[in-house]
Amino acid sequence: MSEIICELNNVNFTYRGTDKGVKDINLVVSAGQCVGLLGESGCGKSTLAKCISGQQKGVLGDIKCGKIGYIFQDAYSSLNPSKKVGWLLKEVIRYNNKSELSRADELIKKIIEETELDMSVLEHYPNELSGGQRQRIAIACALLSNPDILIADEPVSALDVTVQKQIVTLLKKLNLKKNLAILFISHDIKVVKELCDYIYILKDGVIVEEGDAKSIFENAKSEYTAALLDSSYLVK
Repeated sequence: MSEIICELNNVNFTYRGTDKGVKDINLVVSAGQCVGLLGESGCGKSTLAKCISGQQKGVLGDIKCGKIGYIFQDAYSSLNPSKKVGWLLKEVIRYNNKSELSRADELIKKIIEETELDMSVLEHYPNELSGGQRQRIAIACALLSNPDILIADEPVSALDVTVQKQIVTLLKKLNLKKNLAILFISHDIKVVKELCDYIYILKDGVIVEEGDAKSIFENAKSEYTAALLDSSYLVK
């Protein structure tokens, strides 16, 4: 049985003065597993990701998670626009493991190769790169922190379809090569189907269905999941 990398038990969070949030969430991600968290916009997916990563305060329940690498939806806003990419990557090493600073150039070269970028990007500012290149840099930053799990919060929703496929393919390669656990958050069923082997369906902050990808797409049990599949034009 694979090692559990991230486990949530009865996790609850409500935004003050509202009934919005997440309720009684139970979720498991094991080593090497790519788990999808799927649901419509506003259903609580990003809220849950922030709860897991410690960005949200006032969370109730039990969260046990290894070291997290976080990939944001908007790579541009997550990268310091006043610094070149080379500086940004070295800063990740400096912050996470100063003892590795002497090997920074070696580590950066390796991560640039793993994210299928050209070394020339190191001399550019984020605004000089394409959306796909920026998202690859964001992935590189997350990987340089030596995470046990990547939380990818709508990482391809701002990209065109061709670039989306390239990023999803890259994440699949990294998942297999590094046996890296990934929690992939999206409202896009087709992307989740392409990448994930186990899926949780979230509706109004509650998990309404879960299962391996094949069973979800071929035999959805909840009306909500069936409606999601219908809306995406996926056929059984």
